[in-house]
Amino acid sequence: MDNIVRGVLKTKIMSLKATAFQDALDRIYLCIYKSGFQRVKQKRDGGSDGIVNGEVVLAAYAPERYNLNDFKNKVGADFDSYKANWEATHCKWQVVTNLESTAQMIKFVNGKQVDATIICIEGLLQKIADQTWTIKMAIFRSLDIPEQYLFNDVISTVIEDLIQVSDRGDSFEPYEKPAYIQDKIELNVSKDHQTSFLDEYEESLVIFPLVSSVVKSRPQGSVASIRSKVRSTYGSLSGSFEVRLTELVKIMCQGKCIDDYYSHHMRVVMLYFFEQCLFGRKPNSEIAND
Repeated sequence: MDNIVRGVLKTKIMSLKATAFQDALDRIYLCIYKSGFQRVKQKRDGGSDGIVNGEVVLAAYAPERYNLNDFKNKVGADFDSYKANWEATHCKWQVVTNLESTAQMIKFVNGKQVDATIICIEGLLQKIADQTWTIKMAIFRSLDIPEQYLFNDVISTVIEDLIQVSDRGDSFEPYEKPAYIQDKIELNVSKDHQTSFLDEYEESLVIFPLVSSVVKSRPQGSVASIRSKVRSTYGSLSGSFEVRLTELVKIMCQGKCIDDYYSHHMRVVMLYFFEQCLFGRKPNSEIAND
């Protein structure tokens, strides 16, 4: 995640106190672990604020105001309840807080038992950052954070990934003016799919200014490599335009094709290049520019 996205997420999580933080933590962990996370009712929880993978019992801590004595009293009581109610069947215990952890906090938790650990706000942010884009978006939605904060981050990542997989030896001169898209769609897309493709294109137009901005901010040589890679990869594929486009997106996604959110934005970038006549058949109005 870039600094802006990380900052928005950090501010949101740190603003949550007591049971509001525990509820948010439930939603975050459900997005990450799915069925591997078990929610525990906040009343009469027996010292558990959630269970991860059937073995790690969580203790959430997000006070209105922090002081070390309060931390020791609350977390110490949670640990005593864990020992009495959960240790026999769940071997690990972990504190999760939306605070910046101090040496005293870490030392206190670690001293409870050998494998006792604490995740502070930075650790929680890193856990989220390590997830796929699809899971990150689910977390943002679960916390009621507008998804546009992720747009720039994911598009920038797509472009950087394209730079990494592109050949750097070839160059390709981009068009200054995109083709009239209706002509281009009719020339490439089968009649049965033209309406749905045009709808998809129009939805993607909202993000094209961001794609253009990110592309223009990258070194010219890297962008030329991306264009060459996209053009040559599409040319090596067979089948209808729709089949080739789908396969092109999968190839460019590399190992991230299972990440739906990332794949969607890779497709948006490919549609952006399609608009520029980087691949596909060209209408007569653009052949003169070739």
